[in-house]
Amino acid sequence: MNSTYSWKTVGIPAPQGSKRYVGNGRMIESSKALKPWRELIIADAKQQGVPSPIDRPVGVALVFCFPRPKAHFTTNGQIKANAPKYKTTRPDLDKCVRAVLDSLTYGGVIKDDCFVYSLSVYKRFCSQNEDPGVHITVMDTDMLPFK
Repeated sequence: MNSTYSWKTVGIPAPQGSKRYVGNGRMIESSKALKPWRELIIADAKQQGVPSPIDRPVGVALVFCFPRPKAHFTTNGQIKANAPKYKTTRPDLDKCVRAVLDSLTYGGVIKDDCFVYSLSVYKRFCSQNEDPGVHITVMDTDMLPFK
């Protein structure tokens, strides 16, 4: 691979993790938004020309952007001075990461998420006029600042 692939998938990030028992030993994902979110991630990865499946060590960087609640804005549309800088509310960061890495695995982008040996993750609010989503970067080991 010896390169970096980077893209943004636009949409509200859907977490993965909570399952619901439906009988006969079957469990299903609680979040109805997860399947469409995964499909968006897979389609965007393929559109970027990421060679698949990647079957060597890679680093992955993820930046999740969430829309601010209306209470964070003034009546003229500016962000209030007392609005929080960091997104420290649900969904949990680890569940968002799991959704992306499993999407890349199920979509055939990465052979298995065990090949991800370096992970950098950040969760924040969208800046003004920015679409919500996730910035995804998949880097070859030679591109990482540490080895």
